[in-house]
Amino acid sequence: MDLAERIAAEHECAKLVQRYCILVDEYRHEELVALWAADGLWETWKGPLNGHAEMRAYLDAKAQTDTTIHIAHNIVIDLVDENHATGVAAFAYFGTSCDDPKATVPRVVGRYFDRFVRTMDGWRFAHRRTDMTFRSS
Repeated sequence: MDLAERIAAEHECAKLVQRYCILVDEYRHEELVALWAADGLWETWKGPLNGHAEMRAYLDAKAQTDTTIHIAHNIVIDLVDENHATGVAAFAYFGTSCDDPKATVPRVVGRYFDRFVRTMDGWRFAHRRTDMTFRSS
């Protein structure tokens, strides 16, 4: 891979991290699930989800009443080869009703640990694990 291809791949993977935040906050579940490879693994705080069907079922069962904001930053992507990459990003999660005075305090701060794979449809998550380092009460 030349430098331009490497930068493009890293950029596409970083966009997945950012797009995840937007889609999860907007409850756009079908688009969110499409960020994973068909056989992808998503380790949620409730346990692992294998493949799109399990991810859809998990998301469909979640309440959609809170206003949420996920902020991902300090994103570092490392290419393993032309079809695989790893990444880490710090995140802050805010979620509550809009008029809650605690709305400006993050409920969770942690890190995403990702593995990416290039598919026929472009770069996708192969695996995402969330480390919830700090949680508010």
